[in-house]
Amino acid sequence: MTKFSCTMSVGSDIFYCTLIAEDAKEAREMAAAETKQGRPREWSARALDADVAGPARFLGRGNQEA
Repeated sequence: MTKFSCTMSVGSDIFYCTLIAEDAKEAREMAAAETKQGRPREWSARALDADVAGPARFLGRGNQEA
């Protein structure tokens, strides 16, 4: 498992979350489902830490105005 940081911007809003997933595709899917914002392809996912203990889970989220 890998710890990911996911972000998405819509207009002047930036949405972000941190989660643990198997790969970037799963991270984007989890971010879209958990935040109920956008579609998975609209999210970017960047690996923060490799070899993190599973299972896949959502760690936190937030949003701010750009």
